[in-house]
Amino acid sequence: MKAIEKWMKKHKGDVSFIGSFVAFDKDGEVIDDRIIGFGDKETIKIALEELQEEINENKKDFINW
Repeated sequence: MKAIEKWMKKHKGDVSFIGSFVAFDKDGEVIDDRIIGFGDKETIKIALEELQEEINENKKDFINW
């Protein structure tokens, strides 16, 4: 959250972002999760559509971009 605050301050609040954070225990069970979004709805919709396209095009089980 501090990194997001710094990003927003650096760009004087003129930003948009989406994110999803998930934590797992040693058995692979989700123990914590959070989805965040900030910005103009249309910009976020476009970003989500582009992310979905990237996921569909990537054939690997694990991605890191």
